[in-house]
Amino acid sequence: MGLYDDYSAGSPSSTSRARKVGHSPTRTSRLRSSIVKLSCYLNGEADHSRATVVRLPEEVDTMGEIIQKIHKRMGMDKRIAYAAELFLPDGTKIKTYRELVDAAELDHAIIVGCGEKFDPTTVPYDLLEAYLHGGGRDGLKKVKQELNNKQKIAAHEKADTVRNEGHGIYPNSAAVVTARSEVVDAHKSLAAQMRHEYMEQLMFRAEQQKQLNSIVQQNTSMHKMEHKASKERRAEMDQERMEKIVQEKKDDKATLEAKRASLKAKIKSKHDRIFSQYENAMAHAKQKDSRHPFGPGRSDAVGWDD
Repeated sequence: MGLYDDYSAGSPSSTSRARKVGHSPTRTSRLRSSIVKLSCYLNGEADHSRATVVRLPEEVDTMGEIIQKIHKRMGMDKRIAYAAELFLPDGTKIKTYRELVDAAELDHAIIVGCGEKFDPTTVPYDLLEAYLHGGGRDGLKKVKQELNNKQKIAAHEKADTVRNEGHGIYPNSAAVVTARSEVVDAHKSLAAQMRHEYMEQLMFRAEQQKQLNSIVQQNTSMHKMEHKASKERRAEMDQERMEKIVQEKKDDKATLEAKRASLKAKIKSKHDRIFSQYENAMAHAKQKDSRHPFGPGRSDAVGWDD
């Protein structure tokens, strides 16, 4: 079969190729389409915290697994808290997986409780109104429309009140003059109050500065006194140490001199003893020489017996 036959309209291959036109579903696209997104707020902090978006894949289908996912995604271990219950903005408790999926499809806010009682005072007004009007974009549109209608009604009522008082009809009417004078008086009183508060703040700051200066001066004087006392103690310790060193040197010198004197005395006594023995020996030798028959210095003569 040729290339033309392959791509002709009547061939079987062209029929199969025509069936494949378009995007075929994949596992990623199925997961992406079946994923559930929850906008979670912590109970008691919904009015001053951001929403935590928790994505639940299709394999998560029990409340226990969902609560574990929310607990981990919101990082509640760092807060020493544990996710235990899920509420809708009006305080209704979510008990089943189907209820949670329905709430996620309508973009309802999910309030995560940790076992404590639901706090309705911290739920923002816009979240509650969007939930009460059905949720989703339609609910937000209804809330916005109601808000615009209320603003229009309030503006009309204010305009009627102004007209009934005579404002805008006569430029120099009594109501206009009175309103202008009241505005001027209100501005004057407000300016006087602001000046008074400003002067009070200035006096309070001056008093604080004075107290701070006195505290700094006291601390400085105490530091100087402590430094002076420490310096005197150090000088006394240095003086005592120097005196001790000088006394130790004197004691060592006296001990050394005493040892030298003792050694000299021993040497002198030994020298005197040796010298006396030498003199005695010399005297004895002279006596022997004087008694010798052959004269002095002839002690080795024959027949001489000492």
